[in-house]
Amino acid sequence: MPDRRLHLKFDEYLIDHGVVYERDYNIVHDRMDRDLQIYGHWNHRYEDYYHNINGIRDWIRSWSHLGYQETLTHYVRVALGHLVLDEMWSEYEYENEYELIKSAYRSYAQRGFGRCFFRE
Repeated sequence: MPDRRLHLKFDEYLIDHGVVYERDYNIVHDRMDRDLQIYGHWNHRYEDYYHNINGIRDWIRSWSHLGYQETLTHYVRVALGHLVLDEMWSEYEYENEYELIKSAYRSYAQRGFGRCFFRE
């Protein structure tokens, strides 16, 4: 799995492309990686409930009373970006980090994740 630094670089890429606004998204990555030690690097994305769309939806829904819809929408988009980056990193080889990020963004956009919205 990519390290936190690479996830934060992907967040910057999403910010640069207008998908999310600039803010600290560490809380999202903390939740996505919380059980990494339990499941290990290779099983984490398959075993951790919060490493799939339904888990993300439930986690963000539990925060609905604490945030604005726009903020929660951006959390959803960043969490989906986390999933895509993990998937691309584990399934393909890239010459460098920038190629990985570009490829992950292409996959992210093709899936329509940049247009996802949080709604209760």
